[in-house]
Amino acid sequence: MHYFAKNLKYLRKSMGLSQEEFGKLVGLNRGNIASYEKQSAEPSIINLSRISKYFKIELGDLIEEDISERNKLINQIDERDTNAVEEALMESLEDHRTKIEKFRKRSDEMARILMGFRQFHKFRMENSEGLSEDVKKMAMDYERLLEVLEDVLATNRHIMQLLDKPQ
Repeated sequence: MHYFAKNLKYLRKSMGLSQEEFGKLVGLNRGNIASYEKQSAEPSIINLSRISKYFKIELGDLIEEDISERNKLINQIDERDTNAVEEALMESLEDHRTKIEKFRKRSDEMARILMGFRQFHKFRMENSEGLSEDVKKMAMDYERLLEVLEDVLATNRHIMQLLDKPQ
């Protein structure tokens, strides 16, 4: 309950509530709230639940996160010029598009390489006579490996199709 006391006080004050007013709203008394904020007592799980429900905040966040810092960041973003936020979002989107295009090119390159391996393997098998059983087993393993790689590339193509669809 590292941040609970600080968060409780911050949230209560941000809503303009006294300890007594807040206590009544969640079914506690002023003394309970004061004790929690001073860290001289810890609330039961039921009281924690009531408090988190009142503030509409996850219980884990109430206990483990410094909510005042998160809200400062939100307020900073709110105070920024809308254009600056939009530019940052567009820049991020363009960065993602660049990464997706690199992924697409790499996937296409891998497909061409795989096709070359498959053709070479087929050529070698057609032009090889009297192979030992061990070589035949290795050739079958190699063919299975090529099939797995083709499945991976098919998955990549499917991902590309999903990324190309408009949201």
